This record gives sequence, structure tokens and C-alpha cells, in this order.
Amino acid sequence: MKSYKHLSYEELVKIETLLEEDYPIHEIAIKLSRNKSTIYRCISNTSTQNSFSADTAYELIKSRRLKSTKPRKILPNSILEKYVVDLIEEYWSPEQVAGMWTSATKESLCHETIYQYIYKYKPHLVKLYFRRKGKKYKHDRKSKYQILNRRMIDERPAEVELRQDIGHWEGDTIIGKNHKGAIITNVERKSGKLIATKLPNRCAESVLKATIDDFKDLPPRLCISMTYDNGKEFSLHQDIEKETGMTVYFARAYAPWQRGSNESTNGLLRQFIPKGTDFDTVSDEDLERYVNLLNNRPRKRHGWLTPNQVFNQELNTCRTSS
Repeated sequence: MKSYKHLSYEELVKIETLLEEDYPIHEIAIKLSRNKSTIYRCISNTSTQNSFSADTAYELIKSRRLKSTKPRKILPNSILEKYVVDLIEEYWSPEQVAGMWTSATKESLCHETIYQYIYKYKPHLVKLYFRRKGKKYKHDRKSKYQILNRRMIDERPAEVELRQDIGHWEGDTIIGKNHKGAIITNVERKSGKLIATKLPNRCAESVLKATIDDFKDLPPRLCISMTYDNGKEFSLHQDIEKETGMTVYFARAYAPWQRGSNESTNGLLRQFIPKGTDFDTVSDEDLERYVNLLNNRPRKRHGWLTPNQVFNQELNTCRTSS
């Protein structure tokens, strides 16, 4: 059976011309070598005010075709393939790639399609760029350094948990090979924006200096609170409050989910800087590139906006109103 072929624009023009010359539908069908029911459906479904226009009919057919388009297939050497591969190589997940494509083009693209294509035709990308789950978290039951004068997370306003306002941060450090070197990571809870800085060591003075430098150029409206774990590198929390204006809270011991944004983002950063990495081999430029990659990935919860876009919208508002 011969597959159905949509009426072309040239055929629609012929239909309009023949109708104006009072040709009956069955004769129009003969002249176009089409079934008369095809001509009839076209005229009845696209006519407006009892008048048939080739231009109007073409736009209506094109619009309906877009709405009924099946999910895209990724063809070798196509624009879509280049789009997918380029973003996978920027460490985007297939879901992020599909979401951004659909948002930008209004064409359906399923992330499963991307997975299938990559696994079948570009398997080398899987090991290089796909994220892998880390080991299950195990907490250390050894006694920890007790930080004095802590303000516990129970005192933090309940609305912070809802992520409705920008300006509430979570902080932690990740440690290099043999416990040498450290990186302090600060994640804004609503936008997901990451700020990360290499430290010469893990001492409280280094954390204090880096935190002051990282937040000194941000308006107070974007520096409301900070939530840390109980590492002794945060023992100068009162100085952090004084210098940054942020209210500092501490999560409960062995409760990493109370700083879920930071824990999750640290896991993403570890894709570039795996555990056991000698931090002497990670330059400030390397770290800046990794942070930019994460901050410029679209997020589903933001309607495929990136953390930078969400955060900068608020930042620009602050600067405009000041």
C-alpha cells in the first residue's frame, strides 16, 4: 500500500484556483491524481467563512503537523546529533539536553532517545561524561570537634526549607588526597548556584578569609543565611556572621540531608574532582571551569533555566533597585 503524502503548497494553490473556476471536487481530485475524499477533507477542515485559501490552508496544516509530530529521532551528522553530543560533552545529562531542546524549539525530544542513541552509537561518551552514583553515605561515629556557641538548624526559619527566597546558602569543604588541600563549596538553596574556592589548608582561618572574599560583592539581600555541618573549619562562624551579615546555622550531626543542596552539588563536583585527587593538580582555572559547567546546566525544577540565570535575575533586580 502506498503511504499517504500530505498535500503540498503547490497542490493547495491548484485547489484554490480550480474552486474559483467552479470545478467540482471529483474533477479536482482527478486533475491532482488524488482521492476525492482527500480533497474534500482538506477543503472542509481548512476553509474559513466558506472560503478556501491556499495560504491559510497551508499554515493550518503546518500547525497541526507540528502538534502531532512524533518524538525526534537522532540521525547521524544531523544538527540534533551535534546539539546532543556538544552538550553531553559539557557534562549535561540526557534529561537536561532533552528538556532544553524541547523548551527552545518546541519539538519533542525524549531523554530515553538520547540514552539509546549514545549507548548504541557513542558508547565512549558514557564513561567520560555520564554521572555515576557514588558509594552509599556512611557516617563516622567517632567523636567530633565541638564548635562553641552554635546556632542549630532547628532555629532556622521554616520558610528557608521551602526554597522560596534567594539568599540562603549551605556550605561545606571537600578534601584532597591524603587530607591535603581543601575546597570550600557554597550552594544557594533556591537557585542551586555554586561558589567554590581552593583553600591552602582546612583551617578555620582559611575558611573565614575565603568566605569573606566570595561574598563581599553580593548585596545583603542575597546573603541572608548559611548552614554548615559540624567540621571544625567552621569554628569561626561568629566572625563569618560579623563579616558577611549572614546568620549561620549548623545541621545536626550525621544528618547530611539537612544540607541536601550542598551534598548533592558536591557529588556533581566530584565528577570532575574524584575522591583521592591531589588538589595540587587542580588549578584555580580548572575549578572555575568546573563551577561554570555546573552553574550553566539547566535544571528541570527551574523550567530548564540554569542556576546562573535564576540567581542573576535576582542579582540584577537588587542592583536596579539600589
